[in-house]
Amino acid sequence: MAEIIPFRGLLYNSGKVGDLNKVMAPPYDVISPKFQDELYNRHPNNIIRLILAKTNPSDTEGNDRYSRAAADLEKWLGEGVLAKDEKPAIYYYTQTYTLKTGKRQTRKGFIGLSKLVDFGKGVHPHERTLSGPKADRLKLMQACNANFSCIFSLYSDPKLLINATLDAATKGVAPIIEVADDDGIENKVWRIDDPEVIKKVTEPMNDKTLFIADGHHRYETALNYRNYMREKNPDYTGAELFNYVMMYFSNMDDEGMTIWPTHRVIHSVKNYDGKAFLAECAKYFDIEAFEFTEANEADVKKAFLGRLEAAGKEKIAMGLCMRSCSSYQVLTLKDNNTMDSVFGSTIPEVFKNLDVTVLHALVLNKILGITQEAQEKQENLLYVKSYDEALSACKKETNQLVFLLNSTKIEQVKAVAEAGLVMPQKSTYFYPKLLSGLTLNLLCGKAAEQAKI
Repeated sequence: MAEIIPFRGLLYNSGKVGDLNKVMAPPYDVISPKFQDELYNRHPNNIIRLILAKTNPSDTEGNDRYSRAAADLEKWLGEGVLAKDEKPAIYYYTQTYTLKTGKRQTRKGFIGLSKLVDFGKGVHPHERTLSGPKADRLKLMQACNANFSCIFSLYSDPKLLINATLDAATKGVAPIIEVADDDGIENKVWRIDDPEVIKKVTEPMNDKTLFIADGHHRYETALNYRNYMREKNPDYTGAELFNYVMMYFSNMDDEGMTIWPTHRVIHSVKNYDGKAFLAECAKYFDIEAFEFTEANEADVKKAFLGRLEAAGKEKIAMGLCMRSCSSYQVLTLKDNNTMDSVFGSTIPEVFKNLDVTVLHALVLNKILGITQEAQEKQENLLYVKSYDEALSACKKETNQLVFLLNSTKIEQVKAVAEAGLVMPQKSTYFYPKLLSGLTLNLLCGKAAEQAKI
């Protein structure tokens, strides 16, 4: 079960950097090279220089993006750009954002340190990870000995008792950080260092299971770093900071929780034939076509997306856009027993009612012939976040098909994780993303000594 402790967070010193808006950034894995340049130019102390430093053609082992991040961290500590809080604390963090309907909504959570445990022992993943990002993040942790971004975890508290405690503790108190990200999302952070309030928040968490929402690669990296440090320190006690990881905890039962879908763009499938593909799909799906012209495409697209959402509330459904085709398609699974009849017991029961499983196993693998290995390597597959981006991708000559999905439900995420299983990559997109740069956590090494842990 969860073991959560407060920590002395390392925070930006606004007296040194000025406008805190200019030093924040989204998570490293959603930052394009172009946006990386923009963040570099936005402020000399932007967190981008730590979480995703630039590479140089002349880089060598020990003189690379990781060593530069470590050097910047030490420099900023020495200059007071980053300052360590005097008392151990937890940090109440809210994000207020606008839904597609126009409604304003707030997701609530808090930041603390979580004791690292292997998956299945109180912490559960729900998606697969790749070796490349884990190797990259481990090099960064080994160079800097710090957590620069939070793992995003979920817990269940239907009565919202922990949120009530956090709200009461910060009522009438101004946040220590109030910034807006590039999507206009309002991010607010309050420091809570009252031991009694911390106890009221952390003790109820002790019997709760945590589900990783975002940051699977970074959590596994933290485990690898812990093991690496234990090998270097055979007399470890378990209380060392490298046995913990900075984590954001949010209640999955709160109305502020939003999951967006991630859509799939298919390209370079050999021997692909559009008519034959649709004919094969018709064996398993009811297909509803939305024909459009250049004059009415916007109205038809709106109707198509509305139908996709409505169909998904009743059955498993997905949207389809084919290159050089003047129609959108909604594919609705004919029979809920289809996955049983096609795959039998080779696919776990908890997977069979997931849109992403039907897409990956039935459509991509069985119909299109894209193997699971090829899917994991993304040989024929690209992921995009927005409907507009997905439909625009359908017009590019290099792409053959685009599949649009409805959002995975939070109870489905919980069921898969509790079963000890993982979904296909990019099954969920928890919105909004956590902002990087709000709190940092030093683990050990020279940087930690300089900050006087």
